[in-house]
This record gives sequence, C-alpha cells and structure tokens, in this order.
Amino acid sequence: MPDFPPDLADVARRLIGGAVSPGTFIPLDDAALVAAVEELTALRHEVERCQAIAVAEVARRSSVPFGSRGLAQRAGHAGTGQLVQAITRSSKRDAAALVSVGRMMAETDAAAALEAARRSDPKVAEAVPASPPPWFAALGVAVAEGVVTVEMASAIRTGLGEPGGDADDDALAAALAELVVECRSLHADAARRAARAARDRIDSAGVVARAERQRHHQFWRLWVKPDGMVRGEFELEPQAGMLVKAVFDQLTHPRHLDAETRRGFGDAELGDTNYADARAARERDAAEGLVQLLRAGASVDPARLLNERKPSVRVVVNAHALATGEGTGAIEGHPDRIPVADVHTGLCAGHLPVKFSDGGAALDLGRDERLFTERQKVALAVRDGGCMDPDCTRPPSWTEAHHIDHWQRGGLNQWTQHLDCGGGYGRSIAGVGGGRGEPWKDAFAGSSWYAA
Repeated sequence: MPDFPPDLADVARRLIGGAVSPGTFIPLDDAALVAAVEELTALRHEVERCQAIAVAEVARRSSVPFGSRGLAQRAGHAGTGQLVQAITRSSKRDAAALVSVGRMMAETDAAAALEAARRSDPKVAEAVPASPPPWFAALGVAVAEGVVTVEMASAIRTGLGEPGGDADDDALAAALAELVVECRSLHADAARRAARAARDRIDSAGVVARAERQRHHQFWRLWVKPDGMVRGEFELEPQAGMLVKAVFDQLTHPRHLDAETRRGFGDAELGDTNYADARAARERDAAEGLVQLLRAGASVDPARLLNERKPSVRVVVNAHALATGEGTGAIEGHPDRIPVADVHTGLCAGHLPVKFSDGGAALDLGRDERLFTERQKVALAVRDGGCMDPDCTRPPSWTEAHHIDHWQRGGLNQWTQHLDCGGGYGRSIAGVGGGRGEPWKDAFAGSSWYAA
C-alpha cells in the first residue's frame, strides 16, 4: 500500500471540463471510434474499482461501533448507502452495489493480510486461530486485479446468493472459481444469469423453497382507468407464466404480420417507424387474442384460437434426476430451475426421451432429408434453449432450425451441424459455428433427457 494516496483530485481536474464534445468523435473512422469507446470504458471500470475500495473504508468508518460518531451519521445520513448515493448521485441500486463490492474486497484483503501475518509471525499464529478465506475471496481478488468489473461482480454475487440449503461455503467457492473464468467476456446481465444457473445446479433444496415462495406470491390485479380502458397486471410462478408467454409468443410472432410490414435485420428502407407500427399491430392482435382465449375458456368451448399447434410449455429433466429424485428440472426458455416433483406433473401428459452422445450430438439423419423433423426441433430446443446469438433472448418458438454447414453444400442434417436460430441471427452465424459456442456439449454429453 502506498504511503500517500494518489492525487485523484488532479486526475479529476484534468478530465472535467476537457475539450470533449460530440464533434470530437465525428472525424474518427470506425476502428478509431470503437477504440475510443473501449479506452473510455476501461477508464470508467478502473475508476469504479477505486471508488469501491474507497467506499469500503467509508462503510468501515460508518459502522455500528462508531454509533452517532460514524462518518455517514455525522454527515446527516442514516447509513453508508445514503451517503454514497448522495455523493455519487447514482441510483440506490448502484450505490448498494458499490458498498457491497467494496466490503467484499476489503474482507478479502483483510483475510489475506491476516493469513500472511500468521505465516510470518509465530506469535500471531499461536494467538490467532487459522480461518479459511471468505467464500467470495476469488471474486474480491478478480475485482482488485481488474479481471471483472464492479457491476459484474455485483451481478455474480447477487446471482449466487448467500450460503444456505445445499449451497455451503465450499460449494459456492467452487462455483465462483468457474464463474470468474466464464464471465470474463460476458456483460453483467449474462453474468447474473450464469450465476443464478450455477446456484440452482448446486442447491436443489433452494429451488424447491423458491418454487413454494413463487406459488405463494402469485397475483392477478385488474382495474378500470379514468378513460374507461381496463388495465391489469399479474405475476405467475414459472410454469404457469411460461404457458402464458407461449400463448403471447404465438399471438405476437412476426410471421403473423404481412411481409410488407415486417422489418428485416439491417433493412434501411423499413426503419424505426415501420418497426414501431409492426410492434403496435402485434400487441393489438395479442390483446384481441387474449379476449378470445378467455371467452373460449370461460364457455368451455373446445375450439382453438389459432389454426396452429396448441401453445405449450416444455419441461426438461435429466434422466438420472428423474430416476433418483435428486436434482432439478428446467422450463424451456426460463432461466430458473424447478423441483423434480413439478417435472413429474408435466411428464404425465406425455414425454419425449432425447439421448445425447458423448460429444453432445443426437439422431444423425445423414443426407436423406434436408428439413428438420419435429423431434429434432424438440431436441434442439432442449439443447439450445432458444436463439444461439449471445445477445438474443428469443424463445424457441421464435426461432428456426438452420444448418451450420449449408445442406446444399454437403452439410449433414445432424445435430453437430445446425443451430436453433431465428431471424437474421441464424443466417449471420450459421456456417461459421459462432453464436453462443457449444455450451451444450458438457451439459448434455453422454446423458439422457426427457422433454414433456
């Protein structure tokens, strides 16, 4: 640690009021512009890292032992979060993330310093018992070394949660070590999803408890607005909610619109206005479809709303988990896991076994058929979970099956040769094997899965 802190005020003075305006970047070519954004982003992340470390000290000086003489209290604030929010003029969530990550880094550093003192001084080792580092130590080190950003660290920590259920300190620490490597190239939202998935894999008991909480907190509210329109809101547990989403996805699918109304990817002629009109049309159709659906259901009318396949929710489970009752299942298109007991309910309506090879492949049909069968599409949805573009969250119902190696050029109609991608995404990455990569190989290799 340096004897004197850096002159941060001087650094701020150099940046504030600098001759930077929108015109500064107009002359730059594409490569120079992207490089400028990357450099500014690196600067921002470094500032946030230093800010988190400073905030940790603010939190220490505002802690309970200081009472009314704490730093935040003397400044007229109830706690560290309020003081940090007042200084940074940020949202409550951002201020809480700074405080949380700063404390995590401080605890990690303190634990490392104590262990170093025990190793170097026998008297300290004799007086102070050995204690393992906090389970989040790897994340604190990663932030300190600039491997992950403050926002990403907060997302990972939030996604993993705290020790409890089947997720003890050792299990969380092991999962965190893998997440730090996996999330280096991800953005914060993707890191949070990856962390939540990791928590669900190691904490089956937590998945069951969460499912019970979600069922308990379901609601549907409805009211009449002053202008006479009826408005409502609801929250549903994942299985019920994904059934509603499946209906909504069918009602709002772009292929229900006229070809002239659709906006293609990168289409300069059909711009934002046409896109907004198309979205309004889909939402209007969805509202009318909802009324028709409720009318049909209330009258027990067996007629279907759409002349298409009935909307459904696909539940996926590993054969081992189904046989032993240990583990969890998943709902296609939803990030959270569900209890095995809920999977059994779905399987009663019928199921499709899907066997994956050691390489993560299944059902090689050779070149006899170009188009994908319904069973192949089901297995694709189980394997890929939706569009394979890393920044696209479209569900399987919005996607199309595409060959990586085009069938016309000799590509085989087999599982290692196509991605479940929709719209322009599939056409942009099929043939280069891009997108999300092949995360399914490790998850599905050599295993049997059931889709209900």
